[in-house]
Amino acid sequence: MAKDGKAAARGKQERLVSAAVELAHRQGYRKTTLADLAEAAQVPLGNVYYYFKTKDDIGEAIVQHRESEFEAMRAHLDGLPTPKARLVAFVDMTMRNAATVAKHGCPMGSLCAELLKDGGQLAERSNALFAKPMDWMERQFSALGYADAAADLTLQLQSSLQGASLMTQSFRDPALLEREGRRLKSWIEAL
Repeated sequence: MAKDGKAAARGKQERLVSAAVELAHRQGYRKTTLADLAEAAQVPLGNVYYYFKTKDDIGEAIVQHRESEFEAMRAHLDGLPTPKARLVAFVDMTMRNAATVAKHGCPMGSLCAELLKDGGQLAERSNALFAKPMDWMERQFSALGYADAAADLTLQLQSSLQGASLMTQSFRDPALLEREGRRLKSWIEAL
């Protein structure tokens, strides 16, 4: 019986984190209330306070969830045979989210921008959402033989993806991210 209780509690906490991630992306972290979170996760409001003492605790859970999403994606990409194939697949994954980006923005970029405006420890923590993928990209460019230019190439790739994501959201046009993605894939293939 104790195992069932722990599993139920873990399930409730996972529902709360999933709801927080979705709400923060769809309507913004600042606009998401604890009541919104309880309703979306279908748990009593008091349970939110049981699992998360502060809104920053919820923000930390969101950042951790996004980090784990990247780690899962990285594990998949690292199974591809070449650094070039991995970088192209990274761009492909971004392009596949074009409709969602058009509607709600880049899940990582929007969250980072919002948290950085608030400042504090959570803002500092959110830097990892860009730092980890960029570190991974830099290793890919280095493995392609561009060690001296890897940081610059990484900045170009990440900036292009984030800029296209912002334009895609601003104009509500997935084709913009898809078009930039095709250009970036050609650029990577030509390296």
